[in-house]
Amino acid sequence: MSAPNCIVLATDLAPRTDRAQDRAVGLARDWGAKLTFVHAVDVAEIPSEDGREPAAQIARHRAYRLLQAEVSNAGDVTPRVVIGEGSAPTVILETAQQEGADLIVAGTAGIGPLGQLLLGTTTATLVARARAPVLVVKKRGRTPYGRIIVATDMSDASVAALETAMALFQPSQITLYHAFDMPYRGLVDDKAAYDADARANALNETRAFASCHLATSADSLNIEVGYGDAALRIAEYAAQTEADLVFAGRHGHTGLFSVLLGSVASALLGEVPCDVMIVPSQGARSPG
Repeated sequence: MSAPNCIVLATDLAPRTDRAQDRAVGLARDWGAKLTFVHAVDVAEIPSEDGREPAAQIARHRAYRLLQAEVSNAGDVTPRVVIGEGSAPTVILETAQQEGADLIVAGTAGIGPLGQLLLGTTTATLVARARAPVLVVKKRGRTPYGRIIVATDMSDASVAALETAMALFQPSQITLYHAFDMPYRGLVDDKAAYDADARANALNETRAFASCHLATSADSLNIEVGYGDAALRIAEYAAQTEADLVFAGRHGHTGLFSVLLGSVASALLGEVPCDVMIVPSQGARSPG
């Protein structure tokens, strides 16, 4: 796998979309990739009255003007503009397939009452259904990604996430993180020794996992493990290290959102403070 040749930005023209847009433009510039802005007009066409245009056509014209203004702000990157009619996820996924997209970039819906970033229905559906990796942008992309975390549970899905991260970034930037469990901890007397052994075993297993699935030496990767809930431990580690991006794998293509992602990846989207890229275990390198 190499860097993406085509990036699709899903935009609803809302104020927070500028974060995802800035990141998509920056990645397209860094990788020399084609960039497509996609916007969906989900308005039922209304018959013309008194010579007025149908509502959907008016919405399309308005969206096109706004998107052209955004294109003019993209500097030396010249995005293509696609405006489709229908539900946003359907329009975006169909466009991604038609464009041969290697990456879909989307933003969050805003901030909830408790200060939590809200994923939004469109982004959640893209993450669950897309056959290409989906980058969910939370923070402003003022600088290139530097510190990368790949979450692993030793599954095929996390293999795809690790392979994608290694293709896009230098090994020295990447930390492979595994959260382990200690099911019998309450039954042992010497908990300090038990904890040390469990941590050593988790490190060895994670290193063996990396060695098994990487063409290059796993020694070039930083490997960290932590005891407890995977999403919480990774979120804490991401905050502690000021990580820029977390990778996680996604299982399958059908079913409910939480089942599709798996509990870890689903929780990561809400817990980690930085951007998250979800990589499907099947079709991770396929368009759309």
